[in-house]
Amino acid sequence: MRSLTSLIFAVIFGLAAFAEPVKMANLVVFVRFADENKGHWQHDRDYYEKMFNDTTQDANSVRNFFLDMSYGRFDWESTFAEVEYQDSHTRGYFQPKSSTNPDGYSSLDVLFDTRFKTLIKDMCIFLEDKLPEDIELDRNNDGEIDNIVIIISGKSDLSASKMLWPMNNRGATAELRGLKSGNFLRVFDQANGYKSMVPQPLNTGVLCHEMMHTLNAFDLYTSGDNKLEPVNIWDLMSDNQFKPQGMTAYMRSEYGKDYGDWIPEEKIPTLTEEGTYTLPAISTRDTETVAYKIVPDPAKPEYFMLEYRDNSNVWDCSLPASGLLVYRVNPSLNGNTGANFEVYIFRPGGSTDKAGSIAKAPLGPDTKRYTFGTENDDDYPFYSDGTRAPFSISGVQKAGKEISFKVKFSSTGDSGIDDLPADNDSEKIIYNMQGIRIREITSPGLYIINGKKVLVN
Repeated sequence: MRSLTSLIFAVIFGLAAFAEPVKMANLVVFVRFADENKGHWQHDRDYYEKMFNDTTQDANSVRNFFLDMSYGRFDWESTFAEVEYQDSHTRGYFQPKSSTNPDGYSSLDVLFDTRFKTLIKDMCIFLEDKLPEDIELDRNNDGEIDNIVIIISGKSDLSASKMLWPMNNRGATAELRGLKSGNFLRVFDQANGYKSMVPQPLNTGVLCHEMMHTLNAFDLYTSGDNKLEPVNIWDLMSDNQFKPQGMTAYMRSEYGKDYGDWIPEEKIPTLTEEGTYTLPAISTRDTETVAYKIVPDPAKPEYFMLEYRDNSNVWDCSLPASGLLVYRVNPSLNGNTGANFEVYIFRPGGSTDKAGSIAKAPLGPDTKRYTFGTENDDDYPFYSDGTRAPFSISGVQKAGKEISFKVKFSSTGDSGIDDLPADNDSEKIIYNMQGIRIREITSPGLYIINGKKVLVN
């Protein structure tokens, strides 16, 4: 009976492996302003064609990234508009109003993104008769353009509080070929933000991160004075690399389920018995098990996951170490910008008020960490309120292309980390538009309160 069951699974999986991937469209449009000429571009179309669509093996492209993250179940191909759109307004119209820029925008314009949404509408009117007749813009048949990426000439402004900043948005009252505009990304040809005042070029990491927002994924980073670094480099939605790092099994399964079911539920089995288990690297295709789930208390909204990350993989090459990641998940939350975290990765010295050493998060030879949560360990899995979760990991070792480990359950889950306060849903988390967390609002302006933009008068 066991062999028959295995044969049936193999047949079903084999059929799934050769199934046609779910496809989405992405329209890429080059946009310049009224006071800019045609020669204002740093990169040509061929450069961007490769960045978006190159499918040669290990190519650093948007299309390859999503094919690999979905194990071939999701194909996001981009189509480029053959003509540039030149807006009727100058660049200054999309910059802050001042004595030297009287046509600039006010705070309300930033809050509602009104000026840029008007640009989208005018751009769509311009493109109506300039795109190929057979162009596919709505592959999922929901009446909206699947996605638009607008590459704007020149550089972004200096901070996220400005209109000319890389972002994903929606809500423009625009139509193109009978389809409503859906999500649109604005990115820039020459600089997409700055690090230590050094312009950051447009790269695949930025594009894939922003396009994941179109698939409804939330940011896993914090900002301002929150230094806990719940995820850091271990997921695309927390940290951008020029070559995007991979995503955790949870993020792939949660936000890929409506786009080809990237990781079916049966590939993340729940561990209920003590024993020795093995996992292949999460980048491995054609495997029965991608990750494991541990649910000590079904009454709690949080549970735990285990996955093996290998930095010899093309996408995970920027990771500081390979090994077994152990992390906590709360799928009822939307990202990590509030008081609670949707995803939190355990690491040495980490707690509810200390960041610890996130680079040493994996268990295994690379970090020389072979146990977690045993009676000899200072670190152990815990819930967001600091309560200890009753399981431990030991005996971690690499076994060929897999990693093996022992799981033990215990009943000692009632102790917690001393002097660590529980997260408080009622707390107001306030950031100014420079991304700095503040204790209270002392002047009118635009703020982010509990993850939402609010204009305070």
